[in-house]
Amino acid sequence: MKIKKSTTKIIIILTILAIASFFIYNYYFKDPYQFSGNTLNYAKYRGPAKYSMVLREENTSYNVYNITFESKPFINEKTIIYGLLFMPKSKDNAPALAFFPGGGGTKESREYIGEFIANQGYAVLIMDQRGIGQTGGTYLGLTQDYQAFAKGIEPTQFLSVFDALKSFDILRNIKGIDKNKIAVSGESMGGRYAMIAAAIDDRIKGAISISSSGFHTKDENKTYTPYLISIDPDHYVDKISPRYLIMIHSTNDTLIALASAEETFKLTKDPKKMYTINSCSHGYCDQMQDDLKDALKLVFENE
Repeated sequence: MKIKKSTTKIIIILTILAIASFFIYNYYFKDPYQFSGNTLNYAKYRGPAKYSMVLREENTSYNVYNITFESKPFINEKTIIYGLLFMPKSKDNAPALAFFPGGGGTKESREYIGEFIANQGYAVLIMDQRGIGQTGGTYLGLTQDYQAFAKGIEPTQFLSVFDALKSFDILRNIKGIDKNKIAVSGESMGGRYAMIAAAIDDRIKGAISISSSGFHTKDENKTYTPYLISIDPDHYVDKISPRYLIMIHSTNDTLIALASAEETFKLTKDPKKMYTINSCSHGYCDQMQDDLKDALKLVFENE
């Protein structure tokens, strides 16, 4: 029995619609959160990059904008990320850096870092991370965070990595920024999120870690070990290659020993570089300026 041409056309159209619906659901509407074994991942499409950007001040070499964007909620708690965006006037298509302060560090307290980076010709977005500054909201300690994870809830440590990835998404959509030259950086806790985010999304140009390291988690067959490994940069840093991972650390760091950073550094693959200085206690300090300047050049000029 012959099938009518009209019937064949209907079957083809329905097949195309089914395939398109499957693609749209899995790409645009499916939750990007993924966890397997002991590894965190987020899909490359993380929802639309909606943001608000308002001029705060204008300077000779750069403009500063207040910027906000919505990130993933913790349970049902809406999360709005607040940041400061420094846009240099010297370039029409500037490379950009998403910068994440350490624990308790606000975007305002890191303005001097933004000013320095913008004066080198790079755009930089400095965030108030979850639980900090204007962003506020819930940020759990590791024990409570693990308890949430054990209940099947997306924990705040994972969501902080998502925030880092979302800041990358936002920068890709801002006029005047080269979307192919966006890197991530952070100090201490923020450095951990930067390293994990760069490993997850290979479109990120590279990572600059300041006063940070991995946890050096050992597989002890404990129930919480997969969670700890999943938030440990040591588990991810080898995946940043062939993009640069650069670590800047002080020999006098009072919170994260240089030896700890060196242990994480050994796990990375080329290209990589470590800078050490002798004059800071913990976190970024002005004595790191020359090293940061060199690091930015390495990351953005690596092809």
